[in-house]
Amino acid sequence: MQLSAFPRGPGLALAGFLVGVTRAGSLLPIIVALAAMPQGASAHGRAGDRYFPPTIEVDDPFAADELHAVAGKTHCVPGPTCRSSNLTFGVGLEPVDGWGISVDATYLRPNPTLEPVRNGFDDLQFVVRKELVINEEHEYAISAAVVAQAGGTGSSGAPGRSVFAPTLYYAKGFGDLPLSMPLLRPFAVTGVMSREIPADGKEPARLDWGFTVQYSLLYLQSHVGDFGLRAPFDRLILVTEFPVTTCVSGCARETRGTINPGAVWVGKGFNLALEAVHPINGRSGRGTGILLQYQQFFSE
Repeated sequence: MQLSAFPRGPGLALAGFLVGVTRAGSLLPIIVALAAMPQGASAHGRAGDRYFPPTIEVDDPFAADELHAVAGKTHCVPGPTCRSSNLTFGVGLEPVDGWGISVDATYLRPNPTLEPVRNGFDDLQFVVRKELVINEEHEYAISAAVVAQAGGTGSSGAPGRSVFAPTLYYAKGFGDLPLSMPLLRPFAVTGVMSREIPADGKEPARLDWGFTVQYSLLYLQSHVGDFGLRAPFDRLILVTEFPVTTCVSGCARETRGTINPGAVWVGKGFNLALEAVHPINGRSGRGTGILLQYQQFFSE
């Protein structure tokens, strides 16, 4: 996803977000209403008893102090190179409670976005995020963000275009289901709604509506009942990600994405995640890729 220049500071980020959502289609009344709702303090990724692990492709609503790295091999995507090896590394900071700032750099070998095609970095991606609601009783969270990719910050030959995207993230656990439905209570969903706005107004714009479906064996063993799960299975969260985008302006309105089944193992202060990557249609590519993520947290 091509994204725009990074707003400097949380205040400017929020201003940019509000302008963006006004242009993108009136999410502003929703955001104002959500911001006015009470929210409880929570450790990273937690809403009540529910822990929402950071997943590889679809971001979560929570701000955090953390480092992360993702390595893998792409499935065969349309273009000059088919498959690439990729390495993404980044850092997230929560300088003020409820505010998050993060930056990511991705290295591809080879990188099909470079001209000429060769090994190198994509443009840097930045996120400024504000947690709006964390509801502990009903295990849900919502945040607003500006996601921005700054043109000219990658390797020589990278696209010089900047794009930014006003974004809503959400997460919902189903631990508030009746006790008579114990095996459904470990389910959870997370997702994103994001509309790109190219800085030059000429490039195609896309709607990102990716989501995840999760089944937490950690939650099952800790908050539903003793099912006899032992290490390492009692720390696993089964995850299937659906990172999907639809072109909405300046294009043929085609949808591309992948289905990524995998799992997250939750350690003390860190997570490990492993996923396979399968394209959802012919426009998205063919074959299977694989992704491995390590995430280290510095505060709880």
